[in-house]
Amino acid sequence: MHDPIGKTLHLLSAALDGGATSSVRLVEAFLARIAAHDKQGAAINAMIALDPRAHAQAEQSDRERASGLVRGPLHGIPIVVKDNIDIAGLATTAGCAALRDQRPARDAEVVRRLRDAGAILLGKTNMSELACSNGRHGYSSMGGLTLNPYNRARNAAGSSSGSAAAVAAGFAPAALGTDSFGSVRAPACVTGLVGLRPTHGLVPVDGVLPLALSFDTVGPMALCVSDVAVLLHAMAGTRADAARAGYLNDLRQDAVRGARIGVAVDFPGQDEEVRALMQEAHAQLRDLGATLVPWRSPAPADRTASGADRRGDAAGASFDIAYMQTLYPSLLAPLAEAEWPAQLDAYLAAGPGPRDMTRLLQAAQAWAAAHSDREVNPRTLSGLRRALELARTQTAAQRAEAESALAAYRAAVAQSMREEALSAVVFPTLSCPASPRYDREDASYVSYPGNPYAGLYIASACGLPEISVPAGMARAGVPVGLSFMGAPYDEARLLGLAFAFEQARGGCPAATLD
Repeated sequence: MHDPIGKTLHLLSAALDGGATSSVRLVEAFLARIAAHDKQGAAINAMIALDPRAHAQAEQSDRERASGLVRGPLHGIPIVVKDNIDIAGLATTAGCAALRDQRPARDAEVVRRLRDAGAILLGKTNMSELACSNGRHGYSSMGGLTLNPYNRARNAAGSSSGSAAAVAAGFAPAALGTDSFGSVRAPACVTGLVGLRPTHGLVPVDGVLPLALSFDTVGPMALCVSDVAVLLHAMAGTRADAARAGYLNDLRQDAVRGARIGVAVDFPGQDEEVRALMQEAHAQLRDLGATLVPWRSPAPADRTASGADRRGDAAGASFDIAYMQTLYPSLLAPLAEAEWPAQLDAYLAAGPGPRDMTRLLQAAQAWAAAHSDREVNPRTLSGLRRALELARTQTAAQRAEAESALAAYRAAVAQSMREEALSAVVFPTLSCPASPRYDREDASYVSYPGNPYAGLYIASACGLPEISVPAGMARAGVPVGLSFMGAPYDEARLLGLAFAFEQARGGCPAATLD
């Protein structure tokens, strides 16, 4: 293979099988690409650390292949991993410089599974610090700011910014990110990738620095749906649900035919370009044989239809600004912020760095005071303080009330999808194109009220699988994504729908770095 950059896992695997390349040559090619364009050249700044053992891993992969041992389609393929996922011997900083000495002795379980499948761990990627973007998508005190390879005046969303940017920039053919509230789907959307949030609990999070275990997932990002299916097969392991799913079995061009798909009227896209691309996507799905029906997500328990601020824009598209602003603070934050300190304490307790969130906050404040050129995001520091205070003051009754409200919302969403007999619900992954990098203004960007991530919170709240697939390009030169959200453990059907749409629509053009 002359040039592996920008090639899918399937093409790379076929080239390895046919002797057109080797794992050593792949590792060398991707490392050369990183050297040319991560800190220099285009300066995407997606990588936070490289694994010095990658070359030796590649040599071992080639020896195994020569002896007849091929573990599967990931055998000998380099991938990158978000820096809140443990790789033994490398620091797990989650982008926080105060954790630069946090070196786990063991791989995260999902990393171990990928190694067992033959994948080569090339390195770790930058991310929004501690998985909290807080207005600085892709920025961390440890790694600096990751840029969008398609338009370096725009961000790569968050918090798995580096993982998405690395694949889009050709630093690796695939990556792992984590997704609590949109952190795989949004970065995949704005970098022209396919990104999957699996059903909550399908993929293990052992060895992953937590944000909120009630919502945390690990998800794959790659250049196409079939590559995501291969990754998910390895990540999900031998669970009965995974064995039953057969993720590659339903990747057919006719998978949409006969499907009943809900169109989320709450989240049609605020930006006119996004709305237009969604209309094209809906027409494509109809042409593929789907029946599209309007679907409105149930309101959270503390909202009523009469109290919701239902509005229409000039184009007649309905969206609920109040609902968009309410879903996270009313359902997700009361649980996520309260459980964060204890869960992070448990993760940090065995490490050589700060042993709990209180000491992490102190260390991060000290770092920020000493490094004005690479400060910790002040809003992240405020978030740590707020979480510590909430964990201290939240009563058992308040926690139970929050859990009850979330359970009621999950039940209402599930019931609504069942009553409509929906195979999936579709909506724009983000309601606007990629926003500007936090440190520079971009006069071409149109800002709207509401939260462009709001649609992503439904799957997060309900533990549902969701996949973002490229749906076109905005005038700013950044990709726009369409999300398919499905029922629990229905990844096989969801991947099939996404595959059929992808085959009909086509992917995004590659990002140009030179």
